[in-house]
Amino acid sequence: MAVSAVAADDYARGAEREVVVTGTRVAKSVPIGRGDWNACTVNDPSQALPRCRKLAGKAPKAVRRDADTHLADGLKQAWDGNFDQAIAAFGEAIAVAPDLSVAYLNRGLAYDRQGDSEAALADLDRAVQLAPKSARAYYSRSVLLRKYGNPNRASADEQRAIDLDPRYRTILR
Repeated sequence: MAVSAVAADDYARGAEREVVVTGTRVAKSVPIGRGDWNACTVNDPSQALPRCRKLAGKAPKAVRRDADTHLADGLKQAWDGNFDQAIAAFGEAIAVAPDLSVAYLNRGLAYDRQGDSEAALADLDRAVQLAPKSARAYYSRSVLLRKYGNPNRASADEQRAIDLDPRYRTILR
């Protein structure tokens, strides 16, 4: 049984909801560990590609399959230190699915690893634009903004990440 993102956000904020008990088994909640903030990104310490399937979300099936293939290739290349190939693979994912924020996020992180702050921030800006309710996108951009000397904008992104998902408070404060 899947929980919607809205329900998860409500739960994370402590929103009160009526609980209906059914005969359905529900998996025990597993707290997110430090490494999970970067899960399925260039910066993922676990580099667990099987966890990163179906990143293309709600795109049509053929597009999803192609985009996921390019995203997986990009992650593998980045984790192997091949950032040029990773950037190219994320670019292919973007070509297949131009509104795929996770491709921009990961390409931005790969650009950062190469020291290209301008391209990195441009891609993370696009990731936030495409997914304005993604705490991860705001968090990732805040890290780079702080790194590149823009603490005011970084603080605003940190606060937005916390507003969207209060669990980010544990690593941002």
